[in-house]
Amino acid sequence: MRLSGTTLHNLGFAAALGLLVLLAWQGKRSQEVLLDANAAVTESLEVINLAQGMFSVLQDIESGSRGYVLTADAAYLAPYDSGRAELVRLRGELGRTLARRDRAAWLAALDAGIARRVEIASANIERRDRLGLQRAADVMAQAGGKEAMDALRAQLAELETDERARLAAESARVDSVLERGRFEVVAGSGVIALLMLWFLLAMNRALHRQARLADAARAGEARQSALLRAVPDDLYEVHADGRVDVLSRGAAARSDPDAGLCAALTQRIARQPDHTLLTFDWSDAQGRDFEVRIARADDGDSLAMVRDVSEAVQARRRLRDQQAFLRSVVDADENLIFVRDAGGRVLLCNEAFSALFDLRPGQVEGQRAEDIAGGDGIAPLLEGDTALLRELPELRRNQLAVTDVRGRERWLQLLKRPLTLSDGQRLVLAVAVDVSARRQVERMKSEFISTVSHELRTPLTAIRGGLSILTGDHAGEIPEPLRPLIAIAYKNSERLVRLINDILDAEKLESGRLVMHLQVMALRPLVAQAIEQIAGYAREFDVRLAFAPGDDADVEIDSDRFAQIMANLLSNAIKHSPPGERVDVVLAVREAHAEVTVADYGAGIPQAFRSRVFERFAQADSSDVRTRGGTGLGLAITRSLVEQLGGEIGFLTETDQGTRFFVRLPLATRRATTTTVSDERARVLIVDSDTTAAAQLAALLDADGYASVVADSAAQARRVLAGTTVHALTLNLALADEDGLGFLHALRSQPAHRHLPVLALGVEPASTGRDAVIGGAVGLVDWLPKPLETGRVVEAVRACLHGRTGPARVLHVEDDPDLRTLVGTLLAGEPLQLHGAGSLAEARGELAQRHHDLVILDLMLPDGDGSELLAELAAASPPTLAIIFSALDTGSGSSAIAHDSNVVLRRLVKSRHSGATLATVIADYLRNWPTRPFPQGDLPR
Repeated sequence: MRLSGTTLHNLGFAAALGLLVLLAWQGKRSQEVLLDANAAVTESLEVINLAQGMFSVLQDIESGSRGYVLTADAAYLAPYDSGRAELVRLRGELGRTLARRDRAAWLAALDAGIARRVEIASANIERRDRLGLQRAADVMAQAGGKEAMDALRAQLAELETDERARLAAESARVDSVLERGRFEVVAGSGVIALLMLWFLLAMNRALHRQARLADAARAGEARQSALLRAVPDDLYEVHADGRVDVLSRGAAARSDPDAGLCAALTQRIARQPDHTLLTFDWSDAQGRDFEVRIARADDGDSLAMVRDVSEAVQARRRLRDQQAFLRSVVDADENLIFVRDAGGRVLLCNEAFSALFDLRPGQVEGQRAEDIAGGDGIAPLLEGDTALLRELPELRRNQLAVTDVRGRERWLQLLKRPLTLSDGQRLVLAVAVDVSARRQVERMKSEFISTVSHELRTPLTAIRGGLSILTGDHAGEIPEPLRPLIAIAYKNSERLVRLINDILDAEKLESGRLVMHLQVMALRPLVAQAIEQIAGYAREFDVRLAFAPGDDADVEIDSDRFAQIMANLLSNAIKHSPPGERVDVVLAVREAHAEVTVADYGAGIPQAFRSRVFERFAQADSSDVRTRGGTGLGLAITRSLVEQLGGEIGFLTETDQGTRFFVRLPLATRRATTTTVSDERARVLIVDSDTTAAAQLAALLDADGYASVVADSAAQARRVLAGTTVHALTLNLALADEDGLGFLHALRSQPAHRHLPVLALGVEPASTGRDAVIGGAVGLVDWLPKPLETGRVVEAVRACLHGRTGPARVLHVEDDPDLRTLVGTLLAGEPLQLHGAGSLAEARGELAQRHHDLVILDLMLPDGDGSELLAELAAASPPTLAIIFSALDTGSGSSAIAHDSNVVLRRLVKSRHSGATLATVIADYLRNWPTRPFPQGDLPR
């Protein structure tokens, strides 16, 4: 509780008065102490004087008695007699003085000593008279007078010492009392002085405050008067008798109050006598609108304030019109529009947004989404508001899924931006475009691309394979006139393959679904390899390729996609170079990037075409397309690939001087490549997102004599493969960061890992009482994309059948009978029994009838996904190897079919074995894996 100034002043005065009383009491107390001390000192001095007087009288008595004994002169008896009388008087005074003290025993001893001494003196005088001088002197020497006198001297000296000590103690007590009194007086005086000073300051402050209050009151009165003059409202005083006086007039006020207004004021007051505050609207004869407020006073009068609100009323009408216009605009928009505040309340929304809840906008506005039925389904739309309200300038989401109140899923493209009002309040404006139809179209397009790629690649594989058999003389001697025709057909089949691949790559680049497998690699060997691979093509055009010597550079790159970039640039330069000319390739290292330049010395790019060089299907001169070949997609794909690698591409050209294309890639620091396992056992890389299952499998393999390295993602697996010697790989197809088949496809496309033993594992989550590692294993020997070189099919199959004593059983699962016939022709000379199946059902029937040593598997079958057969292969005993032979492009989201396949792969291999048995199955696979060249080290047998 805070005390007022008056209370503080009263408390201070009371404290000062109390201090004065305390000082007076202390002075009186000190005076009493001094008086008592003075009396005690006087008494002690008196005792000392009496003790000294008595001793002196005793000496006189002794001297008189001795003088008389020695001289027999009666004159010596005068001091003896007077001394005895004086001794009696002094003894009496001393007894009275010491009566208040406990000295009775001491006085008794003193009386005995005095009596003894007086008795000896009297006896000495009597002996002198009776015996004479000599005999009296002899007896006096033996009478003990000296001892008695010494005893009295000691007793009186003791009394004097005690009294002097008493004097000293009293003096010390007096000094202490005086010192404390002086301190209390000084301290009390100081406090009183401070209180007086505080009183003086407080009084001055109160006077100043009163002066300021008086000034403020005068200023307030002046301001109030000015305010009344400046306020645009009319102020009236309505008296109890009905009179109305004007207190102040606004800028547009009339000189006299309007009669209608006066009547309205008095009538309203009379109708509502119990209300202390009345508010109503009133309009005058000219149609102007006024807001009237009446406040009652205690004396029965009332104060009325009349405000002209004509402009405000018109503004509100305009605002309502604008709101209605805004409502019509936003409701007419099919996009979802809504505004939320910092508390999550929807301040504004259109019909498209409220339709998510089957409500009208007015039923949604003012509420939080979580308070509306079905609000949980739109939670993705509401994320990110906190960051926007703090610092984020904008939030975009290309695709997100919400569920309306009816349970329908809708895909939206979202844009959010913060909005700051004039009062500083920050809101979030959101516009969401419904892209469900677009997504469906993209899905249909993706399905169409995948289907077309399959339907084109499958027959093209048969055509190309048949032509390769003919061109390779595998079908016998070809008549010489037919050779040019077959060569033309084979060459054009190659063109068709490139066209299909370019179209698919362009589609994946456009949709952002092309997966890059980046590694830090030296750039010069990759450029040299690209030049070597296209050298044959350059010879067809009589063009020489020159790679200038120079420095090397490390870049983070996808080697396959860089090879595609170089193939496009080199083939483009070769096609546009005159016969006999040269194409120069230069690798230069700049400050922060490496630059690869491909320069030709042809006609250059026409001025009109230079702006469209990187567009799709762009051709500078379509008249010679058949002569030079090409689809017009190469440079468009090249630019997209370079940009995905974080680089840039450009060109410099001059008419009749040639064109120089350059690719700039950022430099990278090469990571140190160290082997994660140091022993010399066969090393198995376990790729599994389930770290618990991977750890259990590693322990089982270690117990079986293998060293293990664990990678929990496809990205980590690539890093391990780049820096560690691995002899085999186990792969859980249900990876967290990438489709397992996509990872396998990319792995098999790299020559360094084409023959690495790969086992696809099915791993289920751990349950109570079971191991985390359960399932089976499928040995995936190779991935053969369509179309392919026929020799690679034969090579893969021969490797799988190498070392067998009898004919092997091979099952080819393919829905195209022509392709099955082609593969049968290719393998006709091999020691095997080839069985065919055109569907999943036929394949299952074949697998049920007999055990197969190898299955060549297409992933796209008319009655389902071919990957479903991997479960049956995992269950076979002894293990069945598999070669995937499919036109399906896998990858992260490569198509809708790939998404469906991923669902299949997650339930692909059901529980067939316990953890310990699975390790035995894997070891059996590795011991019997086909003998192939292993760039990373041979697998021990």
